[in-house]
Amino acid sequence: MRTTILAFVLAGASVFYATTTAAGPPFDGTYKSSLGQFSEGRETTTWVTTGFLGDRNLLRGESWDGSTLGAEWRILCPEVVRVRLIYDSVAGGTGHRIYQIEYRGGFLELSGTGPWGNGDPLYTAVIDIYFEFRTVQYVDGVKVGSVSDHAVNGHFTNSKCFTWGIGNEVWLGEGKTVAAGYPIFVLAGCKPTTKDDGHWGDLRDLTLTIQGCVVGTEATTWGAVKAIYRN
Repeated sequence: MRTTILAFVLAGASVFYATTTAAGPPFDGTYKSSLGQFSEGRETTTWVTTGFLGDRNLLRGESWDGSTLGAEWRILCPEVVRVRLIYDSVAGGTGHRIYQIEYRGGFLELSGTGPWGNGDPLYTAVIDIYFEFRTVQYVDGVKVGSVSDHAVNGHFTNSKCFTWGIGNEVWLGEGKTVAAGYPIFVLAGCKPTTKDDGHWGDLRDLTLTIQGCVVGTEATTWGAVKAIYRN
């Protein structure tokens, strides 16, 4: 199960930025990281409580262009609120388990420099629903691999816009110090920390579709809110 799905469904869009002049919502279209239209990404999950599958864990995903994190898009800190085992084939310590993981809260940011850009520096969506389906493989009781399917619903305000995305995620490592070039560990409020354990992985082969965007009637400033979700 190396091919997994990362799905974004963002309804009712608007533009959040630091000025009061609205240039326009993101352009409709389908964009693929495999075609070089935007960057693939990297993800880090902070273990706030009990580890790899713990409640209250916090996820942070960011685009990666080979040298810079977050230049094109970011998933900012949805929190795990429920973990449920839905399949188990482990026998004698070998096999795989599938978990359904439910998140709450968080934001999605799309940079205006991406191919969807329509004149505003940043497009921000509030995450409403987020599910992950994580498959973990074990050999002799040792975790040897993990891949995940993600499904996200969110919304902007002030215009009507839908987006969908698909992609692959693969677990690469875990520990007390996140690997270089991956998003930082965070605490509640998406605040950076160097005191927590966590795991990290890659987000690959992403396809993002934006559809139905219209210009809102009001410009909205979220400087104070977005400042909480920045490094």
